[in-house]
Amino acid sequence: MSYRIDVTTKTNGDNIIEQILTGADRGVNLGAEYLLGLAKSEVPFRDGDLTASGSVERAEGDGIEADVVFDAPYAARWHEDGPLVDSLGRHYSGDSDFQNGRKSHYVEDPARENRRQITAIIRKEAKAGG
Repeated sequence: MSYRIDVTTKTNGDNIIEQILTGADRGVNLGAEYLLGLAKSEVPFRDGDLTASGSVERAEGDGIEADVVFDAPYAARWHEDGPLVDSLGRHYSGDSDFQNGRKSHYVEDPARENRRQITAIIRKEAKAGG
């Protein structure tokens, strides 16, 4: 004697993809917020309040991309902190001593050093879906 059972499942592939992408958006935003917190702990205090200018431009919709932004006028200068001559002819050697563990490359370094944790945040949310 033999038995045969046919099982038919119906999935809505587009819905599943939409849920994964929604979760990925959420994960990218959470990962960016995590990176912002790390970056704020390294931001130089030398001029003004660079820390307060930090924010996340959130991922929304079709493009799964978020940006960590520091928009104080001197943010890029202190992030790169290399030799330069400004528009008034003043020379800067770079390699500034920001003290108290603060430093240049305050977004780039934490992103590189914590890429596994950030990726894990994104992966977890994408798996959870929307």
